[in-house]
Amino acid sequence: MDFTTKITIPPLPEACQLSYKTPVMSMGSCFAAHLQEKFVYHKLPFFSHPFGTLFHPLAIERSLERVCKGQTFTEADFFLQDDLWLSFELHSQWANPSLPALLAQLNQQMASLQEALSQTSLIVITLGTAWVYEHLDTGNIVANCHKQPQKIFRKKLLSLAEIKTSLEHIVALVREKQPDMKVLFTVSPVRHLKDGAMENQLSKSLLLCAIHELLGTGYPKKGDNLFYFPSYELLMDELRDYRFYKEDMLHPTEQAVQYVWERFTETCFTSEAQALMQEIASIQRALAHRPFNPEGEKHQQFLSKLQERIKAVEAKISNQ
Repeated sequence: MDFTTKITIPPLPEACQLSYKTPVMSMGSCFAAHLQEKFVYHKLPFFSHPFGTLFHPLAIERSLERVCKGQTFTEADFFLQDDLWLSFELHSQWANPSLPALLAQLNQQMASLQEALSQTSLIVITLGTAWVYEHLDTGNIVANCHKQPQKIFRKKLLSLAEIKTSLEHIVALVREKQPDMKVLFTVSPVRHLKDGAMENQLSKSLLLCAIHELLGTGYPKKGDNLFYFPSYELLMDELRDYRFYKEDMLHPTEQAVQYVWERFTETCFTSEAQALMQEIASIQRALAHRPFNPEGEKHQQFLSKLQERIKAVEAKISNQ
């Protein structure tokens, strides 16, 4: 007896599948952060970006435009709030009491990311919402409101055409740095219920429609090296039970994140890479083991064998 509706996910074409020799980058909503954590845990090649969580396509587009066009941050991009410098283009993780130190660190990471993009084989773009906030004084769409008064913003819903245009520009930008770049889109399953239940569904629907129009889903001519991974559908259809959500009933649990990751690996990685990932996960669990007697002979033998396993895996990675 089946208790779930299993979603069939076609694997990436063989030539596009990921290995331990194909660096990846992810940007966008929460799935991007979860993906980075999993790549780091499995020692997969991954380039991080400095912008933090970005919920809507225009924020991702603006961030990539800065990187690809070499547009560094300046003092004009920041404002002072509670003795901390913040930017409407950045996550609050960049809040800093020293503006010179903030600019130096941020622009250094921007330069590193510009170089990394030229080496990246695939970028994962995760879209969270089609609702955006326009800063009334500047007319700019912000990435983060930083709890500023609501009266200084205008909330609006992006149109299907605006989203698709933004996604097209994202693809064009990354391919300026890396012409063979593959782009994989996904929609975050996190529910933005502060917008309203119906408004959240409308938002997700617009994102999905824009992605599939760009990919050419259902049409004979498909988008070149553009892909979609159904993280949203996996939560909505396969894991359609509140036990897969945290106490806020909005964010997926660790178990749900792990399930989506497993479906992602079987879709996007070569069989050789998947086997190596299992070996590395086993080693990571062994490293996390807390011994009863750290100085004991038995534990020292355990550590010696573990080092042998690590060297064997490193050799397999280098020979891929």
